[in-house]
Amino acid sequence: MTWQMWVVAVGVVGLGVVTGLVIGLRVGSKRRRQRHTRQPIGAPKAGPVVIVLNPTKSAAASFRLLASQVCQELGFGAPIWLETTAASPGTAQAAQAVKTYPGLRLVVAAGGDGTVRAVAAGLAGTPVPLGIVPLGTANLLARNLKLTLNSPRVALQEALSGHTRAIDIGRISTWDATGQCVLDNQAFLVIAGLGFDAELVGSAEPKLKARLGWPAYFISGINHLAAKPVKVQLAVGLSRRTVHARSVMFGNCGMLPARLNLVPDADLSDGLLDLAMVETRHGLVGWVALVFQLILNGLGIRWTPAWASGRIWYEQAPRFEAVCDAEYKVQLDGELTGLAKTIEVMVEPQAVRVCLPAATPPEA
Repeated sequence: MTWQMWVVAVGVVGLGVVTGLVIGLRVGSKRRRQRHTRQPIGAPKAGPVVIVLNPTKSAAASFRLLASQVCQELGFGAPIWLETTAASPGTAQAAQAVKTYPGLRLVVAAGGDGTVRAVAAGLAGTPVPLGIVPLGTANLLARNLKLTLNSPRVALQEALSGHTRAIDIGRISTWDATGQCVLDNQAFLVIAGLGFDAELVGSAEPKLKARLGWPAYFISGINHLAAKPVKVQLAVGLSRRTVHARSVMFGNCGMLPARLNLVPDADLSDGLLDLAMVETRHGLVGWVALVFQLILNGLGIRWTPAWASGRIWYEQAPRFEAVCDAEYKVQLDGELTGLAKTIEVMVEPQAVRVCLPAATPPEA
Protein backbone atom coordinates (compact mmCIF):
# COMPACT_ATOMS: atom_id res chain seq x y z
CA MET A 1 0.00 0.00 0.00
CA THR A 2 1.14 3.56 -0.72
CA TRP A 3 1.35 6.08 2.11
CA GLN A 4 -1.80 7.77 0.80
CA MET A 5 -3.71 4.50 1.06
CA TRP A 6 -2.44 3.99 4.58
CA VAL A 7 -3.63 7.46 5.51
CA VAL A 8 -7.05 6.77 4.03
CA ALA A 9 -7.25 3.48 5.91
CA VAL A 10 -6.22 5.04 9.20
CA GLY A 11 -8.65 7.93 8.62
CA VAL A 12 -11.56 5.58 8.01
CA VAL A 13 -10.73 3.51 11.08
CA GLY A 14 -10.22 6.65 13.13
CA LEU A 15 -13.55 8.05 12.04
CA GLY A 16 -15.22 4.80 13.04
CA VAL A 17 -13.57 4.91 16.44
CA VAL A 18 -14.63 8.51 16.96
CA THR A 19 -18.21 7.73 15.97
CA GLY A 20 -18.26 4.73 18.27
CA LEU A 21 -16.94 6.75 21.17
CA VAL A 22 -19.46 9.49 20.65
CA ILE A 23 -22.40 7.10 20.39
CA GLY A 24 -21.25 4.71 23.11
CA LEU A 25 -20.07 7.20 25.68
CA ARG A 26 -22.37 9.79 27.15
CA VAL A 27 -20.06 11.59 29.46
CA GLY A 28 -21.66 14.83 30.60
CA SER A 29 -19.71 17.77 29.34
CA LYS A 30 -18.72 20.47 31.80
CA ARG A 31 -21.14 23.33 31.48
CA ARG A 32 -20.05 26.89 31.98
CA ARG A 33 -22.46 29.52 33.21
CA GLN A 34 -23.35 31.93 30.45
CA ARG A 35 -24.67 35.41 31.08
CA HIS A 36 -27.53 36.10 28.74
CA THR A 37 -31.14 37.12 29.04
CA ARG A 38 -34.10 35.11 27.90
CA GLN A 39 -36.72 37.03 25.93
CA PRO A 40 -39.93 35.62 24.45
CA ILE A 41 -40.31 36.13 20.72
CA GLY A 42 -43.86 37.42 21.00
CA ALA A 43 -47.45 36.39 20.50
CA PRO A 44 -48.71 35.15 17.14
CA LYS A 45 -49.71 37.85 14.67
CA ALA A 46 -47.29 40.28 16.35
CA GLY A 47 -45.72 40.98 12.94
CA PRO A 48 -44.74 39.38 9.64
CA VAL A 49 -42.27 36.54 9.33
CA VAL A 50 -39.63 36.85 6.62
CA ILE A 51 -37.77 33.76 5.39
CA VAL A 52 -34.49 34.23 3.53
CA LEU A 53 -34.06 31.01 1.55
CA ASN A 54 -31.04 29.62 -0.25
CA PRO A 55 -32.76 28.09 -3.30
CA THR A 56 -29.75 25.96 -4.25
CA LYS A 57 -30.25 23.62 -1.28
CA SER A 58 -31.83 20.28 -2.13
CA ALA A 59 -34.53 20.72 0.51
CA ALA A 60 -35.46 24.27 -0.57
CA ALA A 61 -38.53 23.38 -2.67
CA SER A 62 -40.12 21.11 -0.06
CA PHE A 63 -39.30 23.60 2.69
CA ARG A 64 -41.36 26.29 0.96
CA LEU A 65 -44.49 24.16 1.29
CA LEU A 66 -43.97 23.01 4.86
CA ALA A 67 -42.93 26.49 6.06
CA SER A 68 -46.18 27.97 4.81
CA GLN A 69 -48.06 25.21 6.61
CA VAL A 70 -46.18 25.74 9.88
CA CYS A 71 -46.68 29.52 9.83
CA GLN A 72 -50.42 29.07 9.21
CA GLU A 73 -50.69 26.44 11.95
CA LEU A 74 -49.04 28.74 14.49
CA GLY A 75 -51.16 31.73 13.51
CA PHE A 76 -48.59 33.87 11.73
CA GLY A 77 -50.09 33.92 8.27
CA ALA A 78 -48.17 33.34 5.08
CA PRO A 79 -44.43 34.10 5.36
CA ILE A 80 -42.69 36.65 3.16
CA TRP A 81 -40.07 34.96 0.97
CA LEU A 82 -36.74 36.45 -0.09
CA GLU A 83 -34.24 34.29 -2.00
CA THR A 84 -30.47 34.50 -1.96
CA THR A 85 -28.24 34.58 -5.03
CA ALA A 86 -24.55 34.00 -5.58
CA ALA A 87 -24.02 37.75 -5.73
CA SER A 88 -26.32 38.51 -2.78
CA PRO A 89 -26.10 35.70 -0.18
CA GLY A 90 -28.51 37.15 2.41
CA THR A 91 -27.19 40.34 4.02
CA ALA A 92 -29.02 42.71 1.69
CA GLN A 93 -32.22 40.66 1.94
CA ALA A 94 -32.20 40.81 5.75
CA ALA A 95 -31.49 44.54 5.78
CA GLN A 96 -34.26 45.08 3.21
CA ALA A 97 -36.72 43.15 5.38
CA VAL A 98 -35.95 45.27 8.45
CA LYS A 99 -36.41 48.46 6.43
CA THR A 100 -39.49 47.39 4.48
CA TYR A 101 -41.68 45.64 7.06
CA PRO A 102 -42.46 47.64 10.24
CA GLY A 103 -43.11 45.42 13.24
CA LEU A 104 -41.14 42.58 11.67
CA ARG A 105 -41.30 39.63 14.06
CA LEU A 106 -38.21 37.75 12.92
CA VAL A 107 -36.12 36.84 9.90
CA VAL A 108 -35.48 33.14 9.32
CA ALA A 109 -32.31 32.05 7.53
CA ALA A 110 -33.01 28.79 5.70
CA GLY A 111 -29.76 27.42 4.29
CA GLY A 112 -26.25 26.52 5.30
CA ASP A 113 -23.74 28.37 7.47
CA GLY A 114 -22.99 30.84 4.69
CA THR A 115 -26.64 31.89 4.48
CA VAL A 116 -26.93 32.14 8.26
CA ARG A 117 -23.78 34.27 8.43
CA ALA A 118 -25.00 36.64 5.73
CA VAL A 119 -28.47 37.08 7.23
CA ALA A 120 -27.00 37.65 10.69
CA ALA A 121 -24.80 40.41 9.27
CA GLY A 122 -27.90 42.12 7.89
CA LEU A 123 -29.65 41.93 11.28
CA ALA A 124 -26.66 42.96 13.44
CA GLY A 125 -27.45 45.91 15.67
CA THR A 126 -31.22 45.64 15.11
CA PRO A 127 -33.84 44.28 17.55
CA VAL A 128 -35.14 41.80 14.94
CA PRO A 129 -34.33 38.18 15.94
CA LEU A 130 -32.67 35.61 13.69
CA GLY A 131 -34.35 32.24 13.26
CA ILE A 132 -32.32 29.37 11.82
CA VAL A 133 -33.49 26.42 9.73
CA PRO A 134 -30.38 24.32 8.98
CA LEU A 135 -30.28 23.11 5.38
CA GLY A 136 -26.50 22.91 4.91
CA THR A 137 -23.72 20.36 5.29
CA ALA A 138 -22.17 21.12 8.69
CA ASN A 139 -24.71 23.61 10.14
CA LEU A 140 -22.13 24.73 12.68
CA LEU A 141 -23.93 27.61 14.38
CA ALA A 142 -27.13 25.60 14.70
CA ARG A 143 -25.07 22.77 16.15
CA ASN A 144 -23.45 25.03 18.73
CA LEU A 145 -26.84 26.48 19.69
CA LYS A 146 -28.22 22.92 20.04
CA LEU A 147 -30.96 23.53 17.48
CA THR A 148 -32.76 20.74 15.67
CA LEU A 149 -30.60 19.70 12.71
CA ASN A 150 -32.52 16.96 10.89
CA SER A 151 -36.06 18.34 10.66
CA PRO A 152 -36.74 21.69 8.96
CA ARG A 153 -40.33 21.57 10.20
CA VAL A 154 -39.31 21.23 13.83
CA ALA A 155 -36.52 23.80 13.46
CA LEU A 156 -39.01 26.36 12.13
CA GLN A 157 -41.56 25.54 14.83
CA GLU A 158 -38.87 26.09 17.47
CA ALA A 159 -37.82 29.39 15.93
CA LEU A 160 -41.41 30.67 15.87
CA SER A 161 -42.38 29.58 19.36
CA GLY A 162 -39.25 29.87 21.51
CA HIS A 163 -37.25 32.70 23.04
CA THR A 164 -34.19 34.68 22.00
CA ARG A 165 -30.60 35.12 23.15
CA ALA A 166 -28.08 37.80 22.19
CA ILE A 167 -24.83 36.45 20.76
CA ASP A 168 -21.55 37.96 19.60
CA ILE A 169 -20.45 38.35 16.00
CA GLY A 170 -16.85 38.18 14.82
CA ARG A 171 -15.63 40.81 12.37
CA ILE A 172 -12.69 40.27 10.02
CA SER A 173 -10.76 42.51 7.62
CA THR A 174 -8.03 41.16 5.34
CA TRP A 175 -5.47 42.54 2.87
CA ASP A 176 -3.45 40.79 0.19
CA ALA A 177 0.31 41.06 -0.38
CA THR A 178 -0.10 44.34 -2.30
CA GLY A 179 -2.07 45.97 0.51
CA GLN A 180 -5.38 45.70 -1.35
CA CYS A 181 -8.35 45.17 0.98
CA VAL A 182 -10.02 41.80 0.33
CA LEU A 183 -12.52 41.63 3.20
CA ASP A 184 -13.82 44.77 4.87
CA ASN A 185 -15.29 44.15 8.31
CA GLN A 186 -17.02 40.95 7.20
CA ALA A 187 -19.07 39.06 9.78
CA PHE A 188 -18.53 35.49 10.96
CA LEU A 189 -20.42 33.52 13.59
CA VAL A 190 -18.40 30.35 14.11
CA ILE A 191 -14.74 30.33 13.01
CA ALA A 192 -12.48 32.31 10.70
CA GLY A 193 -9.20 30.61 9.84
CA LEU A 194 -6.26 30.10 7.54
CA GLY A 195 -3.93 27.18 6.91
CA PHE A 196 -5.10 23.58 7.05
CA ASP A 197 -8.74 24.38 7.85
CA ALA A 198 -9.08 26.74 4.86
CA GLU A 199 -7.44 24.19 2.56
CA LEU A 200 -9.80 21.52 3.86
CA VAL A 201 -12.85 23.72 3.19
CA GLY A 202 -11.64 24.65 -0.27
CA SER A 203 -10.93 21.11 -1.43
CA ALA A 204 -14.20 19.50 -0.30
CA GLU A 205 -16.04 18.33 -3.43
CA PRO A 206 -19.62 19.68 -3.65
CA LYS A 207 -20.93 16.36 -4.97
CA LEU A 208 -19.23 14.51 -2.14
CA LYS A 209 -20.69 16.92 0.42
CA ALA A 210 -24.15 16.42 -1.05
CA ARG A 211 -23.77 12.63 -0.87
CA LEU A 212 -21.92 12.18 2.44
CA GLY A 213 -22.58 15.37 4.38
CA TRP A 214 -19.91 16.62 6.81
CA PRO A 215 -17.65 13.47 6.57
CA ALA A 216 -16.70 14.80 3.12
CA TYR A 217 -14.51 17.36 4.90
CA PHE A 218 -12.52 14.58 6.61
CA ILE A 219 -11.89 12.94 3.26
CA SER A 220 -10.79 16.20 1.62
CA GLY A 221 -8.40 16.89 4.49
CA ILE A 222 -6.32 13.81 3.76
CA ASN A 223 -4.62 15.54 0.84
CA HIS A 224 -3.42 18.39 3.09
CA LEU A 225 -1.99 16.50 6.08
CA ALA A 226 1.57 17.03 4.85
CA ALA A 227 1.17 20.74 4.06
CA LYS A 228 3.79 23.00 5.59
CA PRO A 229 2.87 25.15 8.63
CA VAL A 230 2.01 28.81 8.20
CA LYS A 231 4.27 31.45 9.73
CA VAL A 232 2.41 34.33 11.36
CA GLN A 233 3.42 37.45 13.27
CA LEU A 234 0.65 37.64 15.84
CA ALA A 235 -0.37 40.73 17.82
CA VAL A 236 -2.61 40.42 20.89
CA GLY A 237 -2.91 43.74 22.68
CA LEU A 238 0.63 44.98 23.28
CA SER A 239 2.08 41.46 22.91
CA ARG A 240 3.69 40.48 19.60
CA ARG A 241 5.26 37.15 18.67
CA THR A 242 5.92 34.86 15.71
CA VAL A 243 4.17 31.50 15.58
CA HIS A 244 4.30 28.46 13.29
CA ALA A 245 1.08 26.47 13.08
CA ARG A 246 -0.83 24.12 10.79
CA SER A 247 -3.91 26.30 11.25
CA VAL A 248 -4.54 29.68 12.85
CA MET A 249 -8.21 30.12 13.72
CA PHE A 250 -10.34 32.73 15.46
CA GLY A 251 -13.38 31.16 17.05
CA ASN A 252 -16.69 32.47 18.32
CA CYS A 253 -17.81 28.90 19.07
CA GLY A 254 -16.16 25.57 18.39
CA MET A 255 -18.36 22.46 18.44
CA LEU A 256 -17.90 20.41 15.24
CA PRO A 257 -19.80 17.37 13.92
CA ALA A 258 -19.32 14.10 15.86
CA ARG A 259 -19.03 16.21 19.04
CA LEU A 260 -15.44 17.16 18.26
CA ASN A 261 -14.86 20.38 20.20
CA LEU A 262 -12.29 22.60 18.52
CA VAL A 263 -12.55 25.53 20.96
CA PRO A 264 -13.81 24.24 24.32
CA ASP A 265 -13.72 27.59 26.15
CA ALA A 266 -15.56 29.54 23.46
CA ASP A 267 -18.75 31.27 24.58
CA LEU A 268 -21.07 32.92 22.07
CA SER A 269 -21.95 35.66 24.54
CA ASP A 270 -18.72 36.47 26.40
CA GLY A 271 -17.48 39.39 24.29
CA LEU A 272 -14.28 37.53 23.37
CA LEU A 273 -12.85 35.57 20.46
CA ASP A 274 -10.78 32.43 20.99
CA LEU A 275 -7.50 32.05 19.10
CA ALA A 276 -6.75 28.40 18.30
CA MET A 277 -3.35 27.44 16.86
CA VAL A 278 -2.97 23.85 15.67
CA GLU A 279 0.45 22.25 16.00
CA THR A 280 1.39 18.73 14.86
CA ARG A 281 4.73 16.92 14.74
CA HIS A 282 5.93 13.47 13.62
CA GLY A 283 3.60 13.18 10.62
CA LEU A 284 0.49 11.06 10.98
CA VAL A 285 1.17 10.46 14.70
CA GLY A 286 0.68 14.16 15.38
CA TRP A 287 -2.65 14.26 13.57
CA VAL A 288 -3.90 11.22 15.49
CA ALA A 289 -2.92 12.94 18.76
CA LEU A 290 -4.76 16.06 17.65
CA VAL A 291 -7.98 14.14 16.91
CA PHE A 292 -7.67 12.49 20.33
CA GLN A 293 -7.54 15.94 21.95
CA LEU A 294 -10.67 17.01 20.05
CA ILE A 295 -12.48 13.86 21.21
CA LEU A 296 -11.56 14.59 24.83
CA ASN A 297 -12.66 18.21 24.44
CA GLY A 298 -16.03 17.04 23.15
CA LEU A 299 -16.43 14.78 26.17
CA GLY A 300 -15.63 17.65 28.53
CA ILE A 301 -12.14 16.32 29.40
CA ARG A 302 -9.22 18.75 29.24
CA TRP A 303 -5.95 16.83 29.07
CA THR A 304 -3.07 17.61 26.74
CA PRO A 305 0.33 16.47 28.04
CA ALA A 306 3.40 18.55 27.21
CA TRP A 307 4.87 15.68 25.20
CA ALA A 308 1.85 15.36 22.89
CA SER A 309 2.86 15.49 19.22
CA GLY A 310 -0.42 17.11 18.25
CA ARG A 311 -2.10 19.86 20.22
CA ILE A 312 -4.02 23.15 20.06
CA TRP A 313 -2.84 26.31 21.78
CA TYR A 314 -5.55 28.72 22.94
CA GLU A 315 -5.80 32.40 23.83
CA GLN A 316 -8.74 34.74 24.37
CA ALA A 317 -9.02 38.43 23.47
CA PRO A 318 -11.51 40.85 21.91
CA ARG A 319 -9.12 41.62 19.04
CA PHE A 320 -6.25 39.94 17.13
CA GLU A 321 -3.93 41.03 14.34
CA ALA A 322 -1.87 38.68 12.16
CA VAL A 323 0.69 39.23 9.41
CA CYS A 324 1.59 36.08 7.46
CA ASP A 325 4.82 35.24 5.63
CA ALA A 326 2.82 34.76 2.41
CA GLU A 327 -0.73 34.89 1.11
CA TYR A 328 -2.99 32.14 2.42
CA LYS A 329 -6.57 31.09 1.79
CA VAL A 330 -9.04 32.33 4.41
CA GLN A 331 -12.35 30.69 5.32
CA LEU A 332 -15.32 32.12 7.20
CA ASP A 333 -17.78 29.65 8.69
CA GLY A 334 -16.83 27.02 6.13
CA GLU A 335 -16.67 29.24 3.01
CA LEU A 336 -13.52 30.42 1.23
CA THR A 337 -13.20 34.21 0.98
CA GLY A 338 -9.98 34.72 -1.00
CA LEU A 339 -6.28 35.11 -0.18
CA ALA A 340 -4.86 37.25 2.61
CA LYS A 341 -1.48 38.22 4.03
CA THR A 342 -2.67 40.60 6.77
CA ILE A 343 -5.67 39.88 8.99
CA GLU A 344 -7.49 41.83 11.69
CA VAL A 345 -10.33 40.27 13.69
CA MET A 346 -12.46 41.68 16.47
CA VAL A 347 -15.64 40.84 18.31
CA GLU A 348 -18.92 42.74 18.12
CA PRO A 349 -20.55 41.84 21.46
CA GLN A 350 -24.23 40.91 21.73
CA ALA A 351 -24.73 41.95 18.11
CA VAL A 352 -27.66 39.77 17.07
CA ARG A 353 -30.49 37.96 18.82
CA VAL A 354 -31.01 34.33 17.80
CA CYS A 355 -34.15 32.23 18.31
CA LEU A 356 -33.86 29.21 20.58
CA PRO A 357 -36.35 26.45 21.41
CA ALA A 358 -38.68 27.17 24.31
CA ALA A 359 -37.25 24.19 26.20
CA THR A 360 -33.73 25.66 26.15
CA PRO A 361 -32.81 26.81 29.68
CA PRO A 362 -31.87 30.47 30.14
CA GLU A 363 -28.47 29.34 31.42
CA ALA A 364 -26.61 26.27 30.12
